[in-house]
Amino acid sequence: MKARAFSQEQGVTPWVLYYWRERLLRQDRSARRRPSRRVRLARVRVVTDAKHEGAELEIVLCSGDRVRMSAEVSVETLRRVVQVLRAGC
Repeated sequence: MKARAFSQEQGVTPWVLYYWRERLLRQDRSARRRPSRRVRLARVRVVTDAKHEGAELEIVLCSGDRVRMSAEVSVETLRRVVQVLRAGC
């Protein structure tokens, strides 16, 4: 459908249609240009074998804070914990 016919059908001028098209295109372009966040890697050291019953997973942060949980924790729960920890950085 041509812009003129669509704008008449919607009860707006073609100018309004072009204005919003340009605005949305600019918004989309700027969203694509956002710089990616730098990811800082952390040194990881495996201390125990998680196959033992009652084993714990311990995350030690650079600040010295420790997070302990069962080694049987679900991947989703661990993912949420990491997201919360990253948000605090």
